[in-house]
Order: sequence, then C-alpha cells, then structure tokens
Amino acid sequence: MAGAARIMFHLLAIVLAIGQTHPFLFDWPPGNWTIARKTKRLADSDKFLQQSNEFAFQLYKEVSAQTNGENVVISPLSISVCLALAAMGAGGLTADEMFGGLRYGKAVQKQQVAEWYGWLMHVLRDDESIDVANKLHVARIPQEGYTVKPSFRKLTLNSFLSNVDVVYYVLDDYAAKKIHSWVEWQTWNRVKDIIEAEALDDLTRMVSVSSVHFHARFKHQFLPYDTRPMPFWVSETESRDVPMMHIEEEFLSHNFEAKGFSALELAFDESYVTMLVLLPHTYDGLAALEEILPSLHLVELRNSMTGGDVAVYLPKFKFEFSLDLKNVLTTLGMGRMFTDDAEFPDLLEPDEPLKVSKAIHKAFIDVKEDGIEAHVVPKWYGLTFCAGRYLSPPITVFKADHPFVYILSSPDKGVYFIGKVTNPG
Repeated sequence: MAGAARIMFHLLAIVLAIGQTHPFLFDWPPGNWTIARKTKRLADSDKFLQQSNEFAFQLYKEVSAQTNGENVVISPLSISVCLALAAMGAGGLTADEMFGGLRYGKAVQKQQVAEWYGWLMHVLRDDESIDVANKLHVARIPQEGYTVKPSFRKLTLNSFLSNVDVVYYVLDDYAAKKIHSWVEWQTWNRVKDIIEAEALDDLTRMVSVSSVHFHARFKHQFLPYDTRPMPFWVSETESRDVPMMHIEEEFLSHNFEAKGFSALELAFDESYVTMLVLLPHTYDGLAALEEILPSLHLVELRNSMTGGDVAVYLPKFKFEFSLDLKNVLTTLGMGRMFTDDAEFPDLLEPDEPLKVSKAIHKAFIDVKEDGIEAHVVPKWYGLTFCAGRYLSPPITVFKADHPFVYILSSPDKGVYFIGKVTNPG
C-alpha cells in the first residue's frame, strides 16, 4: 500500500473532427436512421438532452474564458462520457458534485444516467460518420492485485461500451506508449502524446480515455478554385488575409437581429450531423454571443431558420487544442474529485482512496473544401427575364470574416462539438 498517499487516476478526453473522409467508410442510408426505427426512444431523453446541452454551453463558456482568445474546439460529448464514466464509480459528495456538474441532478439519478448513455452509445455506434471509443487502462501491480470491480466493469461495458485494458504503470514509458498507440489508432494518427510518461507512476491506478472522431464531407462541397485570400478581422482594427472558401447554394439560414447574430446550417453528405455557424453582427461581438449561448434552445433556433440561396464565405481552418480541465471543472462545481477528500468506492478492488490527478482534453479540427478529387461540373445559376433585362435572383450573403462560434450536433440538436474561430490563419 502507499501509506497515506492518495492513489490517482486520470481522465483523458480527446476529439477529432475533420472535413474529409474515405469513401469506403460509408453506406447509405446512415446507420443511425436504421437504429432509430428499431430502437425505442429512451424515456426522458429530451430531459437528458437538454441537461447535456446545458453542460455543453457552460463548459464552453468556461473553456473560452480560460483560453485568452485562442481558437477552441472541444467535444462536450467526449468530456461528459469520460466524467459520467468516472461518476459511476463515485460516492458521497463526490458523486453528487459530478452528477450536479454534468447537470443531471444528484447521484440518485445514476441508473437513469447510465441508461441514457447506454442508449446514446448504441445510437452513435451505428452512425459511421462518428466514432466513439472508450477505454479504461487499469494498473497491474502483482503484489497488490488491483482489478476493476465486476459491477463497475459490467456497467462500463453495457452503458459506455468501454473495454478494460491492464497496464504496468510502474513501467512509465511502456504504459504511456500503450495508451498513445490506442489513441492514435482511434484518431487515424491525428492525436498523439495524450499523456506524458512522467504522469504515470506507482500511485497511478487507472486512466480513463474517451475518444470521439467525426469524419464527413459537406453535402454542398466548396470548390478549391473558389477559395481566395480575403481579410479576416481578428479585431475592429486588425485583419489578416486567410484562405476564404466560397459557395452559392441553398442552405438554412436566419438573421437573429434581436440577438445580434446570424446563423447558417451546413449539412454533411451521408451523415445526420450538421454544423451550425453563429456569426456576430459586429467584429467584436463574440463575447456578447458567448454570453447568451446558454439561453439558446437549438431546436427552436433551427426551426426559425429558412431555406434559400446563400452566398457563403467561410475560412478554411485547421488547429489543435489542448487543455487541462481541472480549473474548468472545479469552476463548474466538480472540484472535490481532485482532492484528498474524493470518494470513488465503486471502481477498484481492493478498495483504496482514489482521486483524479488529471483531466486532459486534446482536440484536432480540420475544415476545408473537401472533395478535391471529385469530378465537379460548375453550376450555372438561373436568371430571371424582366423588362428586357436579366436580373439575378435575390441571394443572402453569409460572410464569416470575423470571429464566430460553430456547433456540430445531432438531429435532435444534442451538442457533439463546439468551438470558436478567432484566427483561422
């Protein structure tokens, strides 16, 4: 035993979102449409969806506030899966804090929350545009013989589709490489070095990893030869030239004048996920938009949007994002799990004092034209003949040439990814 030392485990949430995929990944229609017909919708799913979105927006606000104007990409889905999985093994005040921080109420909701994630994981598993993988890496210490409690192992497998792997953490480099290898496999080698070998030692008992990988092509693909250098205003007085994609097509959009932003929805081919772009009316309007995000109801927002021809200008952007979530989660009311007062009695046997040492989120996003090798015929837009003149039909312009928020969500508007672009260059 380690005397009075508090034994540690780590939570690692990783996400990868890219705008291009390989054609063999898809069949049609998307699998989730099939499972939606076969699987009875979970009771109270609307309630859990709303609670999950509330957590997503509060999480984003805290992350944004602590990143000092950086580009941001996070997956509330990945982070909540990692936290909920750990919360299933928590007890006492720690459990109440974690379930409360996730916006699910108290720990008495544990069974209902487990059922919610079980339903969600099975739905996601059948959609080939989004891959969710969870894994518990448990320390193997021969003289102490730690193992996952059977009840916890059964719950993680049934509700989170999470496998358990045994690792010798005393062999720091080997353990880190084994975890890295699994992460790189799940993310097509996009996310590397998720945890340092120095973070794993003889006090480490478990590492929980959740990976979310989204890959899809835009339904209406931007053409590379329409991409031009254009100014992107990082402030009211400073701009930088960036590669700006352009397309004129039919999209859902709306100008929410009273709320101070415009919205555009981009659909993906052979995927039910959609990307919502929220663009402030002013160059310096991002902070005001972020302030009202938690009050937005995404279903109502989407129902207010109408279809029509839109001239879209959207910058290409590609960046990595990494953050230790300890301060963010503590601000959201989940600080006890990081302290020596943490209670996780339902994780391992033999029972031993446990606390969360690290909660790391690492993400990568790549949004580009997509379909560079596709055979594309340029589209000619119709002209209206009137009084001897040719008149172009009216068209809405959506020009994302200053900081904006983007959200990738499910058909019922559950938030999978959320972030902001402040400097695409």
